Amino acid sequence: MNILGYLRPDGQIGIRNKVSIIYTTDCSRVIAQRLQSLFPVGTQLFGYPGGCALREGPLHKIVALGTHSSSAAALVVGLGCEGTDADLVAEEIARSGRPVGAIKINQEGGDLKTIEKGSRILVQMLQYASMVERANMTPSDLIVGQECGGSDATSGLASNPITGVAADLLIEAGGTYMHAETSELLGCADILAERAVNDQVAQEIREVIAEAERGCFAQGRFSWGYGNIMGGLTSIEEKSYGALSKSGTKPLQGVLRSYGLPPGKGYYVQIGEPGSGFFHGDPEGINQFAAHGAHIGLFTTGCGSTAGGLIPVIKVIANPKRAQLIADNADLDATPVIRGEKTIQGMGVELYAEILAVAGGKLTKSEIYGHFEA
Repeated sequence: MNILGYLRPDGQIGIRNKVSIIYTTDCSRVIAQRLQSLFPVGTQLFGYPGGCALREGPLHKIVALGTHSSSAAALVVGLGCEGTDADLVAEEIARSGRPVGAIKINQEGGDLKTIEKGSRILVQMLQYASMVERANMTPSDLIVGQECGGSDATSGLASNPITGVAADLLIEAGGTYMHAETSELLGCADILAERAVNDQVAQEIREVIAEAERGCFAQGRFSWGYGNIMGGLTSIEEKSYGALSKSGTKPLQGVLRSYGLPPGKGYYVQIGEPGSGFFHGDPEGINQFAAHGAHIGLFTTGCGSTAGGLIPVIKVIANPKRAQLIADNADLDATPVIRGEKTIQGMGVELYAEILAVAGGKLTKSEIYGHFEA
């Protein structure tokens, strides 16, 4: 599979080519949305739902997303009085060498003038993006993140193990793979610690899973809930070991906390950055991966999900009944494993081939439908 990516000034290579429109506060979100609606082709929208007080975690996250390999340029839209200042965000993104612009509503004279100025900037940025240098990529350049949502009995039996096989194949080709959701790995700390590349990583994975367990008790609930019960899971143990199967078999290289690219190749567990909050929703989980440089997100679902994110999302479902209900949203039908028609290994190879196809330009269902919920 020939993968022709987009070369960025900081050396990253992206599989998509977008101009980012970033709002720094809820007060500038509507204007950012208006601008994106005027230029829907070639732009992507995200931002900080808050913004009055400067918090390092959210600031680092939107900067990381603004310097993602899929982002050719960025327009930062602020109100003008928020802590997450538009100029500050723009300056941080500009360090990557990307074209960046910043506009503030209360400096431009209100909505209409801000939209006018922002539109002119976006035209220039979209023209720039259309001329970006192309570069050959190999699987070793790819970073892939995996999340499971709406888990049911088939998630641990088929969908998650399939992604584990695909992860192993990607890593064997020199690529990078990550998953999150440590609250769904309770009881699995020692197993992952045995796969750690050194004692420090082993201790760290034990600590983050213990932290997740304390958080569950503090909130009075585990990640295993009503939807999982309806899907046939009977205990947190079943959900945890089902979630573990998405990790594959390769050595654990480390735990990703600070946003930005992983420090090396191989398998990582991602937990986000202190101060930004751990993600609680499916789309937000995908964007956490994007903030760590992931080109593609794998999303396994049993009960069904249509969520998307800033990066292409490959949906995998193995529940025969649910697969019929959301067939239009699934990218890989894993029900043959449940029916005994295909093996986990064989379908893992199919998923790996789909990853390469999407990296090469194939659109996922969530991209085609324009799903972006966070």
